[in-house]
Amino acid sequence: MASPKVQDAVSDSPAQSQEQHAAPPNVPTKEFFDTKGLDYETTYGHNAGLLKAIDKLIALLRPGCRVLDLGCGTGKPVAHTLAARGFQVHGVDFSETMVELSRAAVPSGVFEQAHYLEWAPPPFSTQDQNQPEPEKFGGIVVSSSFYELSREQMETLVSRWRDWLEPGGVVLLVMVGAEDVPATKPEMYDPDGRFARGIPFRFMGDDCFLYLFTRAGWRALLEEKGGLAVRELWAEAFVPPTGADCDSEVNSFFIAEKEK
Repeated sequence: MASPKVQDAVSDSPAQSQEQHAAPPNVPTKEFFDTKGLDYETTYGHNAGLLKAIDKLIALLRPGCRVLDLGCGTGKPVAHTLAARGFQVHGVDFSETMVELSRAAVPSGVFEQAHYLEWAPPPFSTQDQNQPEPEKFGGIVVSSSFYELSREQMETLVSRWRDWLEPGGVVLLVMVGAEDVPATKPEMYDPDGRFARGIPFRFMGDDCFLYLFTRAGWRALLEEKGGLAVRELWAEAFVPPTGADCDSEVNSFFIAEKEK
C-alpha cells in the first residue's frame, strides 16, 4: 500500500491541507479517537512498562522544565504524572475529545488540538519583544502515537524535534516495532527493511492496518532525522485488559538526548 508524501510547508487551502495530511488507508483516524475517549484510557492508561519509562525520563529531566506530550491522548498517565512531579506540561493531540479529557485530567497543563505536522512551539517573551523565540522543551514524550502518519510524514515530524529541545533535552519514544507484530510479512517491508506497511492489527474493536518502523528503523529515525543520541532501548510486552478487543503488543522504549 502506498502512503502519501508530505510537503514541508502548510497548505493555505483547507482541501489541500486535508489531502496533504491524509492518513494511509485503514489506520485509526482523528474521528476514530474522537469516539473512544475514556475507553482508550481504560485500555492503555495503566501500562506498567510506560509508567516505568516515565520514571526513567523524569530522572533525566531538568527539574521543573517544560515537557511536550505529543499525542497526549487523555492526559493519563504521561501528562498527569509529569505535572504531579512539578513539570510544565504542554500537550498536543489531533483529537478534540482527547484534548478535552487532558485538560480535565491535568488542569495545570496547556493542551492544544492540532495536526502534528502543522503545530510548532509557541513563542515566548524575550528582552527584545520584536524577536520572540520559539518555546524550548526540556523533554518530549511520544507514546503510541503517529500510527496514522505515513513514513515520510513521520520523518518530517521527527526532523523538527532537535530545534524544539533545549540543550541536553531528552525524548521518550514508545512505539511498536514492525518485527514484533506477528502478522508482519516480508513483502510488507520497504526495500531498506526499516519500515513495513499495511500490517493487520486489532485495535479497540476495529480491524486496522499499521504502518511501522522496525526497532532499528525507529532508532535510525531518532538519530538520522532527529539528530538525537539514543541512550537506552528496551522492550516489554503489553497485554490489554480482558474485553478491550485489542491485540497484545510489544512496546519498544527509546530514550534519546540532544547534545548539551
